[in-house]
Amino acid sequence: MATTRSTSHFGALAVTAFSACAWSAWLALIAAPADATQGNIQRVFYFHVPLAWVSFLAFIGGAIMSIRYLRGRRALDDAWAQAFIKTGWVFTSTVLVTGPLWARPVWGIFWNWSDERLVSFFVMWMMYNGYLLLRATIADREKAARIGAVLAILALMNAALVVGAIYIWKTASHPGPVFLKQGGSGLSDPAMKLAFWSSFAGFTLLFVTLLITRFSVEKKLLETNETNS
Repeated sequence: MATTRSTSHFGALAVTAFSACAWSAWLALIAAPADATQGNIQRVFYFHVPLAWVSFLAFIGGAIMSIRYLRGRRALDDAWAQAFIKTGWVFTSTVLVTGPLWARPVWGIFWNWSDERLVSFFVMWMMYNGYLLLRATIADREKAARIGAVLAILALMNAALVVGAIYIWKTASHPGPVFLKQGGSGLSDPAMKLAFWSSFAGFTLLFVTLLITRFSVEKKLLETNETNS
């Protein structure tokens, strides 16, 4: 009975998440007006910024569960840490796709290595690539969990630098915080704000759905390893 109820709740969450994402996509691509300066290419940021938010949310969760693992050595904490980071990696990768989609028509190039914000985000992505590679190559589960936990905590420190880079490095090429309205930038139209915050909600719900799915996979892998050992 409990399993049936849990499955029903997850199904409702999944339907809500995908519906919210579909609605926010309609708002972002159709309902919201084009930006007065950048035109339609600005619509990318209705996806780009919420995806970045979810990435940081995932890595914070991964670091917290990694700390819990180091303190208690509970395998389920490590399973949660892996679920957070593996799910977050997917969203981080999409940030690195949506960013260049905006950059090409605005900058004339897909990537600008002189932009400290871009480079710091890329370094963060590479650190989590290292985490995934480490977990895939170390056969000893406890050793992999222990080293992975330390790396997850260190990677979160770099993620904090990425957030600070928005305010530390005022690069001319990269857009500033969208709600500060410095120099006339920002989301002023109510429909634009609705599209922006709807995307935040939709992608957050999608993240939770994928996180739970990934954790169930990690839990089954853990149970299989314990059975075989």
